[in-house]
Formats: sequence, C-alpha cells, structure tokens
Amino acid sequence: MTVLLVILTFALFIALDYVIELRKERKKETVHREEIRVSPEPVFAPVLATEPVWVAGYQLPEELHYHRGHTWARLLSADTVLIGLDDFARKLIGPAKGMTLPTEGTLLSQGDKGFHVVVDGKSADFLSPVDGQVVEVNPELGRQPSLATDDPYGRGWVMKVRSSHLAKNLRNLLSGGLARSWIEDARRGLDLQLMTLSGSVLQDGGEPVADFARHLSEEEWKRLVGEFLLT
Repeated sequence: MTVLLVILTFALFIALDYVIELRKERKKETVHREEIRVSPEPVFAPVLATEPVWVAGYQLPEELHYHRGHTWARLLSADTVLIGLDDFARKLIGPAKGMTLPTEGTLLSQGDKGFHVVVDGKSADFLSPVDGQVVEVNPELGRQPSLATDDPYGRGWVMKVRSSHLAKNLRNLLSGGLARSWIEDARRGLDLQLMTLSGSVLQDGGEPVADFARHLSEEEWKRLVGEFLLT
C-alpha cells in the first residue's frame, strides 16, 4: 500500500510539472505573437546615414543606383525607390533656386523627364532613373528648393516612385565599379568642356568655381546640361 501511495505521489508531481511547463510554453507563444502583431512597420528614413565614397572629387554613395543623366535611385522596398540628383549634378548646375516636381500619381518612364530645376535664371531637366508612379514628393523642396543641391543624398531627396518591374529598371542603372568608372569619365569630360569656356569658370589649379553656372552663356549652359544630364 505504501509503495502504491509513493508511486501515485510521484505521478502527481510529474503531471503537475508537465502542466506548469505547458502553460509556460503557451504564454511564451502568446507573448511572441503579440510582439509580432504590434511591431511597427520598418521606416525607411530618407536621410542617408553612411559615409559616401569619394570618386574624382564627387561623393558617390555605394548603396545607390545611378542613371547616366546624374539622378540616383535608392531601394526602399521590393517595389519602391527614393530618387534625387547626384553630387556631380549639384556641382554642375549650382544652388537650386526653384523646382518643378511631378504630382503624386504621375506615371514616369525610365530615361524620360522626371523633374525640373531652376538656377540663376537658367534651368535644367532631370531624367527619372526608373519607370513607375510617383507616390510622394519631398514637401521640403517647395519651401527650400536649395536642399536638393545642398544635401542631394539626404534631406534633398526629390520623390518616391513605386514600380511594378523595378528589378528590370535597376539592371539598366550603374553601381559599384561601373558607377565609379562612369563618374571618372564624366569628370574628365567636364574638365575638357570647361577648358573651352571662359576663364572665369575656373579657379587657380583648374578646379571649377562653386557657382560656375552663372558665368556661362545660355548656349554654353545648354551644351553642358545636354551632354551631362542627357536632356
């Protein structure tokens, strides 16, 4: 009889321990599901928090994809990119004084005009690096267009575009070693162009002055933006 009581006691303790552990596991699963449910969606901040590589005197962040018309696309999700102009473009045209941006919902085509920038009485069109629909434009640029050229990879982003075939578009853009070679070629081409222009656009040592665009004639301006911005 005593042996039977001992066996029953052990069985009772084992059953209680099993129930306690089962409840703990269920509680963990419930907490895990709650954490997943309430976790916020990832937020893609427009501002780049990286140290860009310098190539031929220009900042060239490596995580971006570049169009030969000197706009860039930053991947935000599987079908959405952030778009802006690159460091070469901002130094080519000088400080932006005004901008004309597409409205939300506008459909863009890769390589067609995406947005318009005004600088010192002159203007330049920039090409969209991808196909897609504009889902947002940078509201800060309406109040402070100079952000687009003061901080082109950060607060000066221009728009967000959603594309149904983004992977195909990105294959037509430049990144890595191809982007570095391209910007080096662009710098050499610009140096050759500036040598044929007025001496007022160059500093001692051959470097272009920061605002050399305002020294150019309308014909010279059109020639430069046509060659480098492909418009």
